[in-house]
Amino acid sequence: MSRSWRMSSLCLCALVAVGCAADRTNTAPPTRPSPADAATAPDADAPDAPDAPDADPSAADAGADAGAPLEPLASCLSAPSPPDAPEQDWEHTRNEIVTLGSDEHTSQDTLAVTTKEARIEGKFAYGAVSKDLEDEWVEVFLDDCSGAFVKLGERLTDSDGRVAFSIAPEALPTPGTYAVYLRVKGDQTSARSVLRVFPEGTRLMVFDIDGTLTTKDSEIFGDAIADFFEPIYSGDVVPEARPKAAEITTARAAQGYQLVYLTGRPYVLTRITREWLITQGFAPGTVHVTNSNREVLPNDSGVGEFKRGYLLSLKALGLEIEAAYGNAETDIFAYAGAGVPPARTYIAGEFGGDGGTQAVGDGYESHLPVAAAEPDAAQPFAWP
Repeated sequence: MSRSWRMSSLCLCALVAVGCAADRTNTAPPTRPSPADAATAPDADAPDAPDAPDADPSAADAGADAGAPLEPLASCLSAPSPPDAPEQDWEHTRNEIVTLGSDEHTSQDTLAVTTKEARIEGKFAYGAVSKDLEDEWVEVFLDDCSGAFVKLGERLTDSDGRVAFSIAPEALPTPGTYAVYLRVKGDQTSARSVLRVFPEGTRLMVFDIDGTLTTKDSEIFGDAIADFFEPIYSGDVVPEARPKAAEITTARAAQGYQLVYLTGRPYVLTRITREWLITQGFAPGTVHVTNSNREVLPNDSGVGEFKRGYLLSLKALGLEIEAAYGNAETDIFAYAGAGVPPARTYIAGEFGGDGGTQAVGDGYESHLPVAAAEPDAAQPFAWP
């Protein structure tokens, strides 16, 4: 079947919707998580120009003893793929048919804090219709800065082809960025993502992608979302970035903010989204996409609620959302619902200024110098 059919089936049925790793060197080797101790049991249901605020010096003490030196961030992203292992017999003979199609696996990037459990998730499917791989073993690996991936454990996929692997707080590596590698034991196919571990109080900057960093948004197509996303999936269309869009992300990263790219794109576009951010020169950051067709719906109860819920989950971890960039009414809804002040909500395009938000126009040429003049973020870790 055609990829167009697949995208229609994924997106239109909803209408009834980099990790970016610019630094490829390993630095500041952390304590290695013990594979025997790393996992906790997964959940049973385991299956995106106002005045600048003054920097808060007290925030730099978050998660650290007063007067203690701040811990530098590790960067563990360059380990080679784990060596191939002998292919294991499938748990179910039906999966010999399922896996005849091309693998279309994905894994969400994970944001975690040092004091709470982290959860690594993957979705495993094959072929043009994205047939789920059910009840099969998946290995979970982490680049621990030793120069190789260390195996954390294994999980069985559920009825939706998903796995969830939890790491207890005491088994988490030190603050930093870590490559994650998930591998199907039956055929050695894999998915990659990034785990980022920070102290509580870390300050984030959130960016929507389509219509915010790009010149087009899926929402303008209404019920023709598949027609918008399918050319991106097939590679026929490379989205055009708004003027100075990449530069605003690099400016914010240079100020010390950790970036989050929160998008209503379907999960099948995870890899392509990461590649686009890298090739277009956007700053590294956590990429979070939708997990279901319902979350892609272009309204407040669909993509709006998806974004709001994810941002609230970050705040529940103890992370601080300093500002957010978007373009759509659903972005305004989501950011307001997550407690982002209108004065720190930057909206590109026609809805800029709605609800007291800050209009940035059709490009970031005027906004960029204003944003770059803001003080650096006060983070609870040593910034290189």
